[in-house]
Formats: sequence, C-alpha cells, structure tokens
Amino acid sequence: MTTTAAHHLARIGILWPHLTDMLDGRGADTWPPSGKADLIRALDQVDAEEAAALRALERDPQQIGETPAPISLRILDTARLVETTLVHLADTIAPQITESASTHTPSDWETRGWTATDARRRDTAATFEQADPRRWRYVGLRTAEYAAGWLHARVTGVDGPFRPLSAAQLLHVEQVAAGCAGRIATALDLTTRAVPAPRPCPRCSGQLVVTTGAGRPPSARCEDCASGWTLAEPIAA
Repeated sequence: MTTTAAHHLARIGILWPHLTDMLDGRGADTWPPSGKADLIRALDQVDAEEAAALRALERDPQQIGETPAPISLRILDTARLVETTLVHLADTIAPQITESASTHTPSDWETRGWTATDARRRDTAATFEQADPRRWRYVGLRTAEYAAGWLHARVTGVDGPFRPLSAAQLLHVEQVAAGCAGRIATALDLTTRAVPAPRPCPRCSGQLVVTTGAGRPPSARCEDCASGWTLAEPIAA
C-alpha cells in the first residue's frame, strides 16, 4: 500500500506543473488573468450566474478562430479541488503523527533549580525542534505540490519527528492521492475513455465504440465487423 500511495503522490508531483502551466501560460488579454493566485481570486469574485455565462462562452462555437479561447474552467476547478484536498489531508494527518516539540524554558526555571546553562540548552533545543522544516506548516507554504511532497515523505518513511502511519492512515492517503492523481490526469487528457457511440456502424449496423483521451485523436471501432476510423480532432471541449 505504501508503494501505491507513494506512486500516486509522485505522479501528482510530476503532473502538477503541467496543470499549472495551463493556468499560467495565458496572456493578460484572456479570462481568467494569468497567475494561479489571480485566477483563484478572480473565480471567487464572480457569482454563480457569471460563472455559468463564462462556461457558456467557452463552449460557444462562434468563438472558434476569432478570439483566444478562454482558459478551461475545468482545469481551474481541478487545480482548486486537488490543492484543497491535499492540503486538508496533510492538515488532518500531521497532528496525528507529529511528535510534540520541546517547549521553551518555563518562567519559574530558577525556582525549579535549573541553572542558566540548563535554560539555554532547553531554549536552543525547543527553537530547533519547533522550526524543523520537516514539520507540516499550517500557515505559509500550503500548495498541492508541497503537500504531495510532504505526504510522500511520510508514506515512504523519510526520517523526521513523526510516528509511522497506521494501516488506516496509509489506506486513507492512498485513496485520496489516487483520486487526486486521476483528476489531474483526466484534466490533462491523459486517460483513455471508451464509450458506446449513439449511431450504429455504417457498414454493418453494429455497435461502435469511441475511444478518446491519452493525447490521441478520437477513434471509433465497430465491435461486430472490426471496422475502424480515426476521427477529426475536436476544436474545443
């Protein structure tokens, strides 16, 4: 299970830059504006009716060849969902497995019989342990890529102030990571999908199956006579 969870988390780390490239690689004259943070803020500022209008505009065939196609809101939705999910997973797992750091010297250290050297040693150790970069942070760097890397280190047992994940925790991480990796792959059109065609085969009237995805042009094949066709690339989703 650890290997499976690690595989999905590593795949997220590999695919995430390609997803964000699709968000950030647009000019300022298209909606949403370039920059993932700007994209998310922009989406949060529009209400449901405006979002629906943008989706309708994205599918409007009159836009083809006339203006730059708006960035796919499906990509943005995927990025937001995956990032939120992974950060929440790390937020949930971290307090369950992280060993407590030492606390700084108490104010009554002298009455406890501690020496100044004892106090300095306690403060030094506490500062070091609390600032350990391997600990999960609840503020600051909270991205999908960072969360995936942190979770990958936990499922592979990388050294740190952590207790080993339980079997239930490993299963939970594996399931969430698999779902996130699958969503990214689907958004990037890396997965293959085969669906029955609504029309019969023109040669034998048998069942046609259309295969799409994996970066290849859609193709159709008859399950009865084995005739096959490669379809034209769709211009817009």
